[in-house]
Amino acid sequence: MVKNEYTESLATAYGLLYRIEKKQGDLASALAYHEKYMAADKGYLNEVSAKALAYQIVNQQVLAKKQQVDALSKQNQILTLQQSLDRKAAETSRLYIILLLTVLAFIALLTYRIKRSQLRFMRLARRDGLTGVYNRQHFLAQAERELQYCRKSARDACLVLIDLDHFKDFNDTYGHATGDRVLMHAVQSCQTHLRSTDVFGRLGGEEFGVLLPECGLDQVVGRVEQLRLAIATVADADVLDVVVSASFGVAATACSGYELRELLIHADDALYQAKNTGRNRAVVFDRMANLAREELRKSRVGTPAAAASQPNA
Repeated sequence: MVKNEYTESLATAYGLLYRIEKKQGDLASALAYHEKYMAADKGYLNEVSAKALAYQIVNQQVLAKKQQVDALSKQNQILTLQQSLDRKAAETSRLYIILLLTVLAFIALLTYRIKRSQLRFMRLARRDGLTGVYNRQHFLAQAERELQYCRKSARDACLVLIDLDHFKDFNDTYGHATGDRVLMHAVQSCQTHLRSTDVFGRLGGEEFGVLLPECGLDQVVGRVEQLRLAIATVADADVLDVVVSASFGVAATACSGYELRELLIHADDALYQAKNTGRNRAVVFDRMANLAREELRKSRVGTPAAAASQPNA
């Protein structure tokens, strides 16, 4: 027998020997076998309990490991689901970003089109439809602003009125299409000699206006002569030999002040003189000379014969 190793059969054998010796009357041997039986039985029970306890411990450890494995498996499943959710969230975020960028692009395109339409309408509201220069209303507004600037900075300015000579004859003789080409020719000829700071506009029909800021009487005559020579060329050589000319009336702030209304009146007076003295020329308004002409005209109009001899305007 291995020491401290008890089995069920050993305990049973000691129990049988105990009963035999007791029956034979050998009480000392029966007592000895009984003690061995009790020790073997107790040892066997302890060994069985230890094995059962060890089994339970191992079983618990196995269950704990299984639970750990199940927990790890569940964690892996949770991580897999989390990764899947993260991918879905990333895809959703990308879709939201794409949608947002699409909306922003659409808004930007719509804003651009609206702005372009606004600029187009503003241009149409400011520009003459045929020639592309400022229309009367915008020309007057721009000229007023420039005059106020020149007044504040104590700088000279000149207003030039341009009227194409015999323009009605062009329309009556050659038609309005040729008349439109004549207007375009006059505008393009003037634009080649105007600065970016000059204000150029169509006042109506064949009449145009130019405000020349920072231009005094010593400069305006030469500049207006450039415009006159530029206009007085063949306007429609490809179709008709149409020679164009224009009359110019000039008023300067040095003589007429910075009020646009006064400058327009004086420039118009000078233009009237240019047309009555042969056309295709420029006249600069002179207050003293104008007063003298007025006095002379009034004195001549005093008699019926003198009035009848005055030329028609």
